[in-house]
Amino acid sequence: MRRILRPLRLFGVVIVVASFLTAMSLVWLVVRNRWKRVRVSNKLLSYWGRFACWVLGIRRTVFGLEHLRGLNGALFVGNHLTYTDVTVIASHLPTCFVTSTEIKRSIGLGQICMMAGCLFVDRKNKRNLVNEVGEIEEGLRNGLNVAIFPEATSTNGEKILRFRKPLYYSAVTAGVPVVPFILNYRTIGGAPVTLANRDNVFWYGDMDFIPHLWRLTGEGGAEVELTFLAPIPTTAESDTTELAEHTQALVESVYIPIK
Repeated sequence: MRRILRPLRLFGVVIVVASFLTAMSLVWLVVRNRWKRVRVSNKLLSYWGRFACWVLGIRRTVFGLEHLRGLNGALFVGNHLTYTDVTVIASHLPTCFVTSTEIKRSIGLGQICMMAGCLFVDRKNKRNLVNEVGEIEEGLRNGLNVAIFPEATSTNGEKILRFRKPLYYSAVTAGVPVVPFILNYRTIGGAPVTLANRDNVFWYGDMDFIPHLWRLTGEGGAEVELTFLAPIPTTAESDTTELAEHTQALVESVYIPIK
């Protein structure tokens, strides 16, 4: 069965990426205003995210969608396990993702992220971080949803890493709420996700993208739960350290560690 699934899914991935990049190229040519272009890109990414999940056999169960009603721009924060996190989240929420400059330099994945309207931060460059936070704030003020992974990296699923606080400043200065989200991958290839098979779906450390995608497409799909929690209002007096600690505790209360 895997001999049949893998070529079909790989072909589907090629179709998804090619059609997505073509559509994004047209958007970048036609829409000149930057934030309007990002908004359109985010909406298109939402459609392509559903297509990508279908191609890869990723079945999603979503909780807490009622918390998203009436939001006009919010900072979404949650755990990070693999590159398919983006397609899972985007398939239910048009959003602008913030990722690292290392991803931007990644062949293939970097080009996709740039065309999708992602914002990039270099967490090692503290001098430039102020400008990058200002850019995220501008997006939030323009009514965009912005998603960040405060762990600053994807993980192996054993625990939630400390949430870094700098990017929370963008929500505080823009005066928008912070919405925690949680990703729990429950099965891969029909079996519960464990320490033995997690590397077939989780992408972390120094794993190469293409070999991992090859392995993922050979699996019989995956099941993931995405949970959105209630928005946390912010004001100019909000403490980013407290926000980071509080949202991490909320995410940890719902996240199921891999054992």
